[in-house]
Amino acid sequence: ELINGPGGKSAGTKNAERGFDVTKSGDTRIGLVGFPSVGKSTLLTTLTGTRSEAAAYEFTTLTCIPGTMKYKGARIQVLDLPGIIEGAADGKGRGRQVISTARTCNMILIVLDAGKPVTHKKIIEQE
Repeated sequence: ELINGPGGKSAGTKNAERGFDVTKSGDTRIGLVGFPSVGKSTLLTTLTGTRSEAAAYEFTTLTCIPGTMKYKGARIQVLDLPGIIEGAADGKGRGRQVISTARTCNMILIVLDAGKPVTHKKIIEQE
């Protein structure tokens, strides 16, 4: 569940200002981290049934989108985080917000595009 945004707006409503503050729920939390347009939103939708918009352009996801799945009796919260770019740790894009939210997770799942160079994994790990 997203925490209410500025002015008390519910973060889940259309056109509300959304943020990265997500109420932690379930037994564990997994963050989906990767470059833009690698399939994070599609993975979240497939795993949890939560609709996270996916499109043919980069930076479709601009805020943290939470979903919940069950596995062997455990409730697992999965966070679809906006794509990060090289230099995210230095403040490029929404990098600092994404990294800060990822640090609240019990596990980070790095989502990669198999058609891209393996150096993308190294860049994500460095950020």
